[in-house]
Amino acid sequence: MRGVASRKRSDRGFTLIEVLVALAIVAYALIGLLGLQNRNLGIIGRDQQMTRATLLARKFIAEMEVREKFPELGFSSGELEEGYLWEREVNETPLPEVREVRLRIIFDEARPNAVELLYYMRDRYIPEEVQQ
Repeated sequence: MRGVASRKRSDRGFTLIEVLVALAIVAYALIGLLGLQNRNLGIIGRDQQMTRATLLARKFIAEMEVREKFPELGFSSGELEEGYLWEREVNETPLPEVREVRLRIIFDEARPNAVELLYYMRDRYIPEEVQQ
């Protein structure tokens, strides 16, 4: 019996206080990791919106090239699909047969310039003798 009672303190294992402190440290670390995961999900959602807006801008420009001979000067706006608005500003350039098209796709009112595309469009319907 005396051998059991005379064991060293280090042979007995962890005390309840030590286990509770270790669990508190692990819980605190997990709370931090969950916060980071939540932040990452928000960033991924925003990146998906940004990618979608960029694709919509490219599609808008491609359709504009097919539909319009040469864009009219001025400002216009509209809605592409739910949650995505567009604004287009067409300006003159030093070359009369080229126009500057500035297209913005807005999906977040807090950052309206998140997706902005600057495009130069040439008048493809100028007669051949004028082009040379």
